[in-house]
Amino acid sequence: MKISRKNALKSLFGAMISLPALGKVKDKDKKDLLGFKEEFSVAWKSSLDYTLKIFNQMPEDKFEYKYTPESFTYRTQFVHCITFTTAQICGRLNLPNPYDEKEKQNGYWKNLSKAQLETELKDFYAWVEKTVLETKPDKLAQLEGYAGDKIPVWRLFYALENHIIHHRGQAICYLRLNGITPIGYIGW
Repeated sequence: MKISRKNALKSLFGAMISLPALGKVKDKDKKDLLGFKEEFSVAWKSSLDYTLKIFNQMPEDKFEYKYTPESFTYRTQFVHCITFTTAQICGRLNLPNPYDEKEKQNGYWKNLSKAQLETELKDFYAWVEKTVLETKPDKLAQLEGYAGDKIPVWRLFYALENHIIHHRGQAICYLRLNGITPIGYIGW
């Protein structure tokens, strides 16, 4: 693909003009980010509710079920959601990871009962919501690398929730493979 000098200069000039706008969060944007916090909080509570309903449909004696040797177990679908999401948020917001100490214990996640893992899920969801609510608008607007692109931190929270949706969908397949009809979808 050839690019003309004229188009190259237009692109360069456009980028230079937009740079100052990326540097500061305007008052209007701060207000919009407060709207994000409210919206995300509602969606996040719904996500927790649906996640727990799917999680609790599998009997505890099937928590180590996996459909192929290389696939996650049913338990690991949920543990991965907790550990991956937390690591992504902590790494980008420079926060201490609340699971670092637990993960140092050999077999921590595997040794949890269904009830204990449910408590971890609830605590994880509470931690993410608290983190969103306490993160300052300037930080939420900060661009971070994600999937080969740069996105604002507030969008990262939605991307991570999408990742949870993916694994929850996997868990639904595990239920079906064990003859369990999953609860119907619960939307926002």
